[in-house]
Amino acid sequence: MDEGFWAVLDQVGWAFEAVLAALANPLIAGGVVVGAGALGWGAWRVARSYRWRPVPSVLAGISLGVVLGVTFSRTLPAWASEPGQELCHLSGFSLHGSNELLNALLFVPLVFCAVLATRRPLAVLGSAVALSAAIEIVQPLTGRGLCETQDFFNNSAGAVVAAALAAGVVALRDRAAAR
Repeated sequence: MDEGFWAVLDQVGWAFEAVLAALANPLIAGGVVVGAGALGWGAWRVARSYRWRPVPSVLAGISLGVVLGVTFSRTLPAWASEPGQELCHLSGFSLHGSNELLNALLFVPLVFCAVLATRRPLAVLGSAVALSAAIEIVQPLTGRGLCETQDFFNNSAGAVVAAALAAGVVALRDRAAAR
């Protein structure tokens, strides 16, 4: 195997360790569990009203709970609250590092399941990008994280990939049903 494969595998390992470290914090773990449970139940109710597919709807709701639980259960680093710090740290897209990889993967389950539930990839993608932007703006205002354009770009890139994959699954399913 080439070195690129091992580098990616190493990043995945670091990302998995970062997830476990984050969930060791009771505030984050509690936010994720409560948010996922409440939004999963809410998604089931909405799916019944709009005649969406119930299982992917519930999984999308749970994924939304995880996204919100992880992003708003953190505390602001001490250095970020010092006077003179900018509201939003400007940087570009990058997958170098475990946090960057986690941000790229954060919206994937949510978007993938939401597209399978609603069968509306563009609407789901637009909503996910808007949600990512809103999270980045609200985090520093609430003291629950940093606004970083790189997080927004990484979240959005993961959402684009997930929406495209889910749209492909929906198209294949429709094609099979037509036969």
